[in-house]
Amino acid sequence: MPIQIIWGNDTKSCENEIEKIINSNISKQWQSFNLSKLDGNDENQVFKALEEMQTAPFGDGSRIILLKNNPIFNVKNDKFASKFESSTQNIPESTFLILFCKNKPDSRMKTTKLLKELIKSKKAFESYYNLPDIWDYDSQIKYVEEISSNLNINLDKNAARSIIESIGTESTKLDNELRKASLYLSANNKNLLTVKDIESIFFEQQSNIFKIIDSLIEQKISQSLNAINTLINQGEPPLRLIAGLISQIRIHTIVLLLSDENDLSKISQLAGIANPKRIFFIRKKIKNCNSNYLINLLIKLLDIELFLKRGNNPINVFTENLASLTL
Repeated sequence: MPIQIIWGNDTKSCENEIEKIINSNISKQWQSFNLSKLDGNDENQVFKALEEMQTAPFGDGSRIILLKNNPIFNVKNDKFASKFESSTQNIPESTFLILFCKNKPDSRMKTTKLLKELIKSKKAFESYYNLPDIWDYDSQIKYVEEISSNLNINLDKNAARSIIESIGTESTKLDNELRKASLYLSANNKNLLTVKDIESIFFEQQSNIFKIIDSLIEQKISQSLNAINTLINQGEPPLRLIAGLISQIRIHTIVLLLSDENDLSKISQLAGIANPKRIFFIRKKIKNCNSNYLINLLIKLLDIELFLKRGNNPINVFTENLASLTL
């Protein structure tokens, strides 16, 4: 009676894991009978998934119930909790319940506490796949290298960096574009993807958060907005983008305000910088920057985050708020 909990914002990796479970356990001849795909945005389908998880498979192989947008561990609903608890007692050995959601299970929820007990007793298994944080460049490089390796693509020096700058790290887009690169290498009898190849394959305007941060600090607002629009159009989640911008501008602002402080460990602690040596580079970058400007910029970014969470159009929100900095 395996219950598979899969979560994370790396949608492609989550989907790959789901497909792997399905292909490994369901008989092709009986798939139409033994595979149910349901949507957790519909309360009725949530209860249907919990009902079907108590049904044994037909014919050969296992039965799998997949519930996407799973709300059970993140939405407070006593009916969900009660039904989930009772249903977990009666799952046939050859039936799988896959619960997929982008969000991490909320540890405060009653259902999540039950889930932890199921994991301890090996009646449930948890897998999570998150994209590297947009400000964590080293992790982004590693992520691109891993995806490339999985597709048997050998990267030349600086190729991973060029890929990030060209198409970002959104998992589905990255997978699609790297498959395109694989075909390109095969057609040209090459076994190494170079920066020049990447420039030939990916025609989109290069843009990333680090260029945006530099432009914002240099008060090149128009250039920043063009880069932001490019990233969003490439599929970068606006909330993830604004989180990265806020984090980095906050660090730069704190370092600037502590320009007279010589204790690097103290600055590192206050700014949340893991490597104190980074402070020297930040100080060099912001030496001609006005503290009032950075504070005002940080306020604007926090306003943008609020507007985005309210569901406003991302392009309009960034443009209206950042453009006012030039006034």
